[in-house]
Amino acid sequence: MAIVKMSNFSLFAFDSERENLLHELQKFKYVHFLDLDEDESLKDEGLQSVEIPETVVAIDEEIMKVKYSIDLLAKHNVGDNFVEALKKGKENFSFVELEEIASKIDYHGVYDKLKKIDTNKEALKQEVIKLTALKDDLSHWIKIDTPIKDLASFEQSQMFLGTIPKKLKLKIQNELVETELTHFEIISEDKDNLYVIVLTYGFEVEKAKDILRFNSFSAIKLTGEDTPEKEISRIDERIKALEADISDYENQLKDLTSNLRDLQIVYDYLMNEKLRVISSEKFLMTENVNIIKGYIPTEMVSEFTETVKAALNNVYYLEIKEADKNDPKVPILLENSKLVKSFESITNMYSLPKYNEIDPTPFIAPFYMFFFGMMLADAGYGIVMLIAAVAALKLFNLSEKQKDFIKFFYYLSYPTIFWGLIYGSFFTGAIPLPALINPNTEYFKVLILSVVFGIIHLYFGLGLKAYQSIREGKYLDALFDVGFWYMALTGGIGFLAGSLITLPIIIKNISLIVMIVGMAGIVLTSARDSKTIVGKAAGGLYNLYGISGYVGDFVSYSRLMALGLSGGFIGSAMNMIAGDLFNSGVVGIIIGVIIFIGGQFFNIFLSALGAYVHSMRLIFVEFFGKFYEGGGIPFKLFRSEPKYINLK
Repeated sequence: MAIVKMSNFSLFAFDSERENLLHELQKFKYVHFLDLDEDESLKDEGLQSVEIPETVVAIDEEIMKVKYSIDLLAKHNVGDNFVEALKKGKENFSFVELEEIASKIDYHGVYDKLKKIDTNKEALKQEVIKLTALKDDLSHWIKIDTPIKDLASFEQSQMFLGTIPKKLKLKIQNELVETELTHFEIISEDKDNLYVIVLTYGFEVEKAKDILRFNSFSAIKLTGEDTPEKEISRIDERIKALEADISDYENQLKDLTSNLRDLQIVYDYLMNEKLRVISSEKFLMTENVNIIKGYIPTEMVSEFTETVKAALNNVYYLEIKEADKNDPKVPILLENSKLVKSFESITNMYSLPKYNEIDPTPFIAPFYMFFFGMMLADAGYGIVMLIAAVAALKLFNLSEKQKDFIKFFYYLSYPTIFWGLIYGSFFTGAIPLPALINPNTEYFKVLILSVVFGIIHLYFGLGLKAYQSIREGKYLDALFDVGFWYMALTGGIGFLAGSLITLPIIIKNISLIVMIVGMAGIVLTSARDSKTIVGKAAGGLYNLYGISGYVGDFVSYSRLMALGLSGGFIGSAMNMIAGDLFNSGVVGIIIGVIIFIGGQFFNIFLSALGAYVHSMRLIFVEFFGKFYEGGGIPFKLFRSEPKYINLK
């Protein structure tokens, strides 16, 4: 249970063998390349950047084609429902199997068919959109029983069709009353506009134009030959025919969804092929030789060496040595037990450890479980989590990440049940259980326990800091940075406890002495790196002031009590509402059952979310703040993360 030990390698190989080398290393998987292109000192020595082969452009084009095909078919694929999809899961392939299967799939023909069908279908859809817009335009003029082609055939008169703002209706009518040879008619109207016809003759044409212009008239030109009503009828028939053709194309696409699985396999293969090609941009080269550097797990050195040997036919230079523990470039790979591995996501969320640090995950796991259980604290909720997690692991074909996520809550179900039994809570009192501690009445005891657990947690974090100093041979640092803090905090706690409860006077006196010695030690040593005496003293006093931060840290653990109580109160309220309804007849019983089940599941979600977040907060802020720095670089496997399959 630790950070995987790493070795760095330097490899010189002929440029002509690069493609085959990368292919074999991708099978090997556990190799992390250093980006030598960023090292200007090497370039100053005459080394050149490796140009990415033009094949990467062709690969990108193929990926775009496959992705286009997948997205198009996914819209028309009638897949399994959610539960069936989880049961089926993703197919499992080794890298060799993926290559063999992908190389046999002819996806170009499928892409060409899909592209042609989709292009034709979209063209028809655009025509439907245009016809629908034309129909909407004509619908305002449906009362006109004259063919549209005849509306502009007057020899001596002039006709205007268009819209006028509705608010100007009375104004234009009053102005046109004064004319003798002009006819004004409102054909239809909508929310904002009037659709009008104006027919004028002779000398009144110009006057009518002026009236229309000053009333915001907007001319409209109708398209068609027959009357608007008949034109709309023809448009409806055309749209119906187009929609039938579109439906036919949709069916053709559905028939091609059988190719979806093959396309998904090809996509994940091409993404790995692209990674293989672009990884060479991290290398440097002379005229004929590639220089490659990186890291591999130390336990895999022999396997890596054999892989390189087979790929390059013994024509290469390879140097491997153990990584320097203080090298910030060493990538981090964690290796933990099944239980602890489920909690690696917590570490990853914060930051991976540096290579010279310890992996905090094994120490996170027990505390996180303990805190989560204390905050959720219901045996019924824990049993629900346990059953759900076991069912998911047994029934569903999950990826490794999904399994770790489910196992995370599987392990958390046990402390939830444990604390539920301590508090005597089963679905927040729906079924009474004997309680060792009743949080509703003994909340002060729970508060004291929460603070005590916080002290243990923080002391453990300080202990890990001391362990790291001792491991590096810095024994005085362990005393100065941890030992004196232990003395100051423990002495202070003992002295305060003696003031609050009856303790032998010798304990109180010893606590006071220990506290003073610890505080003096902090003042004298915590700023020891300062160059001046004044700086040392000022820094020491400032660091001693940090003891107030510990008070805040201790109080922060009161959330262990607060969240447990809040979840219990919400659940109890749901139980009371449901209980009252149970006394209201059959309808009340039905509604009461719904409220009980819905309320309890809502409370499980809300309480579990709160416990998840606040347990993480206690880890990140209070615990990590005492010993953990983080900032490690994640080890990048030489594989593209598969999207549609599980790649072993």
